Amino acid sequence: MTTSLREDRRCVGVFYHRRVEASRALAEALVAALAQRGAEARLLSAWEARELLEPRLTGLNWAVVLGGDGTVLRMAGILAERGVPLIGVNFGRLGFLAEVSPEDALAVIPILLDEPGRAEDRLMLRAGSATVLEPILHDGDDVVRAIGGPARQGAVAIALNDVFVGRGRVAHAVRIEVAVDGRPLIQFSADGLLVATPTGSTAYSLSAGGPVVTPGMRALLLTPVVPHPAPVRTMVLPDCSVIDITLRSDEESVCSIDGQRHYMVPSGTTVRIEAAEHPARFLRLGEPETFYQTLVERISRW
Repeated sequence: MTTSLREDRRCVGVFYHRRVEASRALAEALVAALAQRGAEARLLSAWEARELLEPRLTGLNWAVVLGGDGTVLRMAGILAERGVPLIGVNFGRLGFLAEVSPEDALAVIPILLDEPGRAEDRLMLRAGSATVLEPILHDGDDVVRAIGGPARQGAVAIALNDVFVGRGRVAHAVRIEVAVDGRPLIQFSADGLLVATPTGSTAYSLSAGGPVVTPGMRALLLTPVVPHPAPVRTMVLPDCSVIDITLRSDEESVCSIDGQRHYMVPSGTTVRIEAAEHPARFLRLGEPETFYQTLVERISRW
């Protein structure tokens, strides 16, 4: 029966983690179940090289992502600029970003073909530089593209959780200069500085001593990582802020995007971080849980 199929849900991408066999098996079962309900369901690897994956995203109305938070982070960035909402099925340990358990997926995911659910927008970050920043690691199977360029016209990197700017592999503090909206704010030495979204406040930022912020807030969190002097604390800025971070160090420094993509930052380079143009969109089912209820449940797994 297809009479009740929503027009904005006809085409769905089902993304699995290719190294998690149970993820692929469930993805195949979901594709079959969704197709039986009249949807065009595509079976896709979440960690396929981007140049191969992106052409297959054309026409998608929504997506199901099966994996841990790292897989959801990757797909959120890829899908956000296309306006494609996603719902996560948790195959990871914590699952802050994935609402559905594998045991419930076959029963609840097809409901979204007929029911509107709830769309939840999450603030994302964009990072760029007037200097070209070369990649130093691979993102899954991808060769990560350089970001930055003259007059800030080069490519930018998109993050859902956070952007870290600081020291690389050498245990040596870097000098950090921070300006906000073109005005100098603070200078200090540290292992680095983390700029996080409210979504990322429960990730690296929390481990670094930052506050927990509800995902619906429109804010940017600046958290120094092992600062010297120690009294330098987290700063919370409005999401309209433009943050320029300049690093000075005799050793290798890096810019890390969601802990997945990493770029070399030469001494004296300024990295600009601000809110991204497009938010990540998550589909939610049923009555909204309170953020704090979810937080307590997830923290109990640590």
